Amino acid sequence: MANVYWIKGRSENLLKNMVSKIDALLSLEELARLVKPDESLAIKINLSELGYAHYLPPVIIGSLFSKTRALGAKSLITDNCSLFKGSKFDGYSWMDNALLLGFSNGDTFDNQLMQTAGYTNEEGKFLWGDGEYLAGAEIGSLLTDTGNLIVVSHVTADPLLGLAGAIKNLGLGFLTRSGQLKIHGRLEISVDDQTCDHCGVCMPFCPTGAISGKPGQVSFDLRMCNRCLGCYVSCPNGAIGIQPEGIPEYQKCVVDAAHTVKKHLTGQAFFINFLTSVTPQSDDYPFSDIPFVPDLGIIASEDPVAVDWATYQMIIRSPGIPGSIAQNLDVLEKGQDKIRAITGQTPVEMLDYAEKMQLGSKDFEFLPGK
Repeated sequence: MANVYWIKGRSENLLKNMVSKIDALLSLEELARLVKPDESLAIKINLSELGYAHYLPPVIIGSLFSKTRALGAKSLITDNCSLFKGSKFDGYSWMDNALLLGFSNGDTFDNQLMQTAGYTNEEGKFLWGDGEYLAGAEIGSLLTDTGNLIVVSHVTADPLLGLAGAIKNLGLGFLTRSGQLKIHGRLEISVDDQTCDHCGVCMPFCPTGAISGKPGQVSFDLRMCNRCLGCYVSCPNGAIGIQPEGIPEYQKCVVDAAHTVKKHLTGQAFFINFLTSVTPQSDDYPFSDIPFVPDLGIIASEDPVAVDWATYQMIIRSPGIPGSIAQNLDVLEKGQDKIRAITGQTPVEMLDYAEKMQLGSKDFEFLPGK
């Protein structure tokens, strides 16, 4: 049975502000033993797309980074690039994006902002796994070059996984572009010709030329599509869809990739889910709606399955926010499954499979943080 810690979202006074919450996290025994003097420590984050407004602010990541450095760890901040041509498509745009979001590389992070798979998003190698759907994955070289790992996830809804949390961050966040495409290959994209108004908004996001033409005369060639989902996240009309048949296998491939990453990690891992600004869109989107539940604080554990399962339960048991998508979908009441209502998915099957793969357990003890 895993320990899952909850640090409440409210800050009633100075001693309970966000910086103090980072201190509370670092006081947890399971996390404290990962922060070792003169040993490497990778802090995996969700670097959002430009235009997504509810990402974790740099003060949170910066506080965690500076405090682990002060304890002697050789800390670094990392994330991988996106598959579609957004604001973090390659190393150059990734770094520009980080700076625009307020992650000051030199002043705050001592020039320790690094892509998991390098500047090209292809610096890594194939590592064997034990999954039923994915025999291994192309993992970025940073994983095997570092020791211990802290996975910091901004929790949101996710259209494919139901929940964007620790499993998604671990499973997709360390893959090279080739590794990500192998998982995305399980998906099938569809275009609704009746809904599409040929506005052309999606065209700049497509890296393969599957979308061509000009505004007013846009054409789609799905034979060239690599399922990067750039058109899906950018379409303002909902004309791009994902065939539901491929989603369960996609979820299990993400779990298999997470299992492979954890298997080949040279040190230990700890998982922190921030349930602040829980939006209907994940950080992969170039926009964000308002949050649909209140600030629920921080959930933390060394077990990624337990931390995501506890997170999901917290969201279900929370009231929805009036004026948000929760009201539009009539799921404002405590106990209503807001994740299912918003995405059409739940993380239950994914987490059941993760438990079967012994990535973690849904059986946990809920403990208050300090």
